[in-house]
Amino acid sequence: MDLTLHANRNQPATPDRRAVVAGGLALAALSGPAVAAGEFPQRPLSLLVPANPGGGWDQLARLMQQVITAGKLSPRPIDVFNKGGAGGAIGLADLVTRRHDDPYTLMVAGSVMVGSTISQDSPFKVSQTRPLARLILEDLVVAVPTNSPFQTMAALVAAFRRDPAAIAWSGGSAGGVDHILAGLIAEAAGLGPDVVRYVAFSGGGEASAAIMGGQVTAAIAGLGEWKPLADAGHIRLLATGSPQRVGDGTVPTLREAGLDVVLQNWRGVFAAPGAPDDALRWWSDLLDRMRREPAWQQFLRNKGWADGYMPGEDFARFIRAEEAKTGTVLARLGIGGGGGGNSPVGPWAVPQGVGVLAAASLAGVAWETRRLRPGQAVAPAGLEDDDEGGGPLPLWGRFGAGAAIVPLYIGALNFVGFAVATPIFILAICLLMRSTTLKWDIPAAIGISAAVWLLFTRLLDIALP
Repeated sequence: MDLTLHANRNQPATPDRRAVVAGGLALAALSGPAVAAGEFPQRPLSLLVPANPGGGWDQLARLMQQVITAGKLSPRPIDVFNKGGAGGAIGLADLVTRRHDDPYTLMVAGSVMVGSTISQDSPFKVSQTRPLARLILEDLVVAVPTNSPFQTMAALVAAFRRDPAAIAWSGGSAGGVDHILAGLIAEAAGLGPDVVRYVAFSGGGEASAAIMGGQVTAAIAGLGEWKPLADAGHIRLLATGSPQRVGDGTVPTLREAGLDVVLQNWRGVFAAPGAPDDALRWWSDLLDRMRREPAWQQFLRNKGWADGYMPGEDFARFIRAEEAKTGTVLARLGIGGGGGGNSPVGPWAVPQGVGVLAAASLAGVAWETRRLRPGQAVAPAGLEDDDEGGGPLPLWGRFGAGAAIVPLYIGALNFVGFAVATPIFILAICLLMRSTTLKWDIPAAIGISAAVWLLFTRLLDIALP
């Protein structure tokens, strides 16, 4: 939702204009993505990929888009956009907070996110969403560059046992399923999981470049991601974490290499926590029709993915069990917890901070007001009464109005976003304080908002509403 208020720069600051600004914030806070029964969807749909382009989540989302579009399964167009970072936790935070009630956006993610949110102590968990459907199961494979001296998994493990520090492993985000498999391999080889030199990548494209360029010794990913590279002769597949051989029976299992390890990946689709039930029923029906399309089944075969369809309630129970199991495995391997250097604090950190500062300011105002007679008016130094009559606004009334605007601003953040709500909030405060330099206040409000936005999103890597 995009709401922009336009102010006439040549119009004097009147109480009516203050009411319009405050009313606009109230309208923004109260307005939401309401969905009338039987009318969903009313506008274009989106698939959020909480990772950079090129990886398994991105591939799945774009296959979904292609099948839905080609089969004309949706009356509205559907787009795909990426919001990567912190093993998917940035995108997850966006879905759980900013898009909390948005029925038009689904997130495409998988088991990697379960592990990464636990290992990074993220304030958000996958179980906070509305799981709609598990779509696929994927076999994990261990690969090496074509020019690697290791022709078999047994040879790689032997070298790993001799000198663990000489073997650099890579894969998806820290704490994800790829990282877990590397730890399990080390454990099965009789080594401590803390000896694994693991290089994490946030996108499949980066991981592919690293393995093909020989920057790492071995890499772990899904068969669907590595198979095209293996078929083209860029990498060599040594083993799979699947219970049976994969790749037309040519890729042996880890068990065949003497490692008692079995681990598979999964991916699915998640809705925002506050999305209305009628919209979720529509999405569930769409996903069920999509998976029955012949084109979808053909894509799964081409990618080496298995149809792992699991509907809503069953999938939600599965997610809760996965979080418990993954937390136990990560703790045992020494991977879990405390890695949250890049964990997002989430978009609500800013509104909470504003609320704390506002409470402290109001406490100070209340203390100062005690020294004034009831109803006494205090005009800021240098400001004259306007021509409206009635004198300056009493101190308690002025700050009371300011206190009322703060929660409206916090509510508006979740619906119109930081970039729209913040400059309006700053201008509302300026008007309330009878600013006589509105022509300078407008660019200052925009500039301050832009500087804070750049600080959080570009330097601190913290998502804002």
